[in-house]
Amino acid sequence: MNGDARNLRLRVTRREQPDVDRLLEWVLNIAEVRHRAYLNGEPDPYGLPRPDLAERSDGGDDGTA
Repeated sequence: MNGDARNLRLRVTRREQPDVDRLLEWVLNIAEVRHRAYLNGEPDPYGLPRPDLAERSDGGDDGTA
């Protein structure tokens, strides 16, 4: 098992600056897949709960950043 565990290690690349373009692409792709599933009446592909938009009556800004 020790030999197998060695092969399963993740490789980490450290950068001075994050790759914002790649991160943005990931976020938009996740949002698109979730939206398509919602429109098709399918469960969330990532197992996340649907947002309860009716509960927010304060105009949408909850003060979190």
